[in-house]
Amino acid sequence: MTLFHRTCRNAFLISALVLVLPGGQISASPPEGQASQSNTQKPSTPQTPPDVETQKIETPTETSKPPATFTNDTGSMQAADVKALLTKVRFSEYRINDLLTDVRPERWKMADATLESFKQSLQSLHARVKALEDWRAQFEQRTDSLYLGFQTYAAINSVLPRLDGVARSVAEHESAGYAAQFSAAGGQLFDLQEAIGGYVGSLLKNQDQLLLGYQHDVATCQQELSVAMRGQGERAKSMRNAQPIRAQRRSAHDASKKSGGNPPNHGAKPGENKSAPPAKSDQKKQ
Repeated sequence: MTLFHRTCRNAFLISALVLVLPGGQISASPPEGQASQSNTQKPSTPQTPPDVETQKIETPTETSKPPATFTNDTGSMQAADVKALLTKVRFSEYRINDLLTDVRPERWKMADATLESFKQSLQSLHARVKALEDWRAQFEQRTDSLYLGFQTYAAINSVLPRLDGVARSVAEHESAGYAAQFSAAGGQLFDLQEAIGGYVGSLLKNQDQLLLGYQHDVATCQQELSVAMRGQGERAKSMRNAQPIRAQRRSAHDASKKSGGNPPNHGAKPGENKSAPPAKSDQKKQ
């Protein structure tokens, strides 16, 4: 009887629970083991990886170079000052030519060989003064010309030693006062040469600065171009060596084709054709 009562009581409790719960559904929580297993089986959402720091490649900075200096200066003097200096050179030329007109070596008492040598010295001095006049006239037209300035300086340098030699001969055979006039003209021309030399040196310095500026600009352009074209050019491709072209020897068959199909007659006399049929024999003599 006890078992029967227990069975009835369990059935009554179950029916009471069914009536009490809404919708007649029984909710039960899954066991802890199953809950943990279900959580592990759920797919995990992908997480964005942290930003990876990439290495930044910077273009090489240009090496510091002094800026190009372009100067438009024509030298240490202005054009008007140079022309005034060359005018003084022209007066010195006139003075020397005037002094040379009064030199009479044929009246001096000296040996014939010495007299001939002195006359050659006078001719050489006249020629050098004439060359100085030509270069000085060109330099007056182009006072900024380094070439003409140097030639004028060199022409004065060739006049001075010859003028000094004539002055010594005049002092020996004429008078010391007359020779002093040659020396004074030479000293004035020497001072003018020093001034022209300083001006020519300033022109040389200007040209050197311009050349240095050009070289700096060319180096800068090459460096900037190499940086701009880096990685843009195609790689060099290897090429096969080409076969050498050799002249082919012509065969006798090719030569016969070009000559009309008949092979060449070797050993034949001019005007004689070996390939022609033999001529008929002459008729029998009657």
